[in-house]
Amino acid sequence: MSDLPFPESLCHRCAAPPRYIRTDRSVFVRCPLVAEKYPRQPMLRCALFRPAVITTERLVLRELAPADEPFVASMTDSVTDAADWLRRCFDRYARDGYAFWLALARDSGEPVGQIGLLSQTVHGVVEPEVSYHLHARHRGHGYAAEGAAAVRDWAFAHGHDHVIALIREDNVASQAVARKLGMTPGDHATHLGIEHVVWRVARR
Repeated sequence: MSDLPFPESLCHRCAAPPRYIRTDRSVFVRCPLVAEKYPRQPMLRCALFRPAVITTERLVLRELAPADEPFVASMTDSVTDAADWLRRCFDRYARDGYAFWLALARDSGEPVGQIGLLSQTVHGVVEPEVSYHLHARHRGHGYAAEGAAAVRDWAFAHGHDHVIALIREDNVASQAVARKLGMTPGDHATHLGIEHVVWRVARR
């Protein structure tokens, strides 16, 4: 949308992202993170401001926010307790500087899933794992591979010399994503009580 008012507003740089509502006389910013229907503009300070961590051709990855709980709760095949899931992600942000990030479609701003980097202990060693959960209605569009590749590159750029992926032997789709990331399968590890294959790729 062209000719947006208040270009200095954080809303124009937030990876929430905001929605714009045009009337005959003006354009309003609708922020999905704040309770106000139309926050006062320009918004130069915002405790809920979420910059993009990673941007790809089709995706924006940003930190999760409390306002994302309804979407997280809708991922019923991945999340059983949305509040606890968010709390653990926020703890990881504070401890590691990364965790699952919310993945949004750049063209619509609609959340499509969660993709990120997790510190996982495998055989007593802390490993950086590229992980993702796509909402059921957004699978099959290549978002997992696109986002996971960007997370792999982010990890390498931030000092990690390798990344792994923990994948069940029957998860053929995730194995295909791992191969696209240049990963190869290795040893086995028990994760969340289930045996997984440890796929990995080293930084070149």
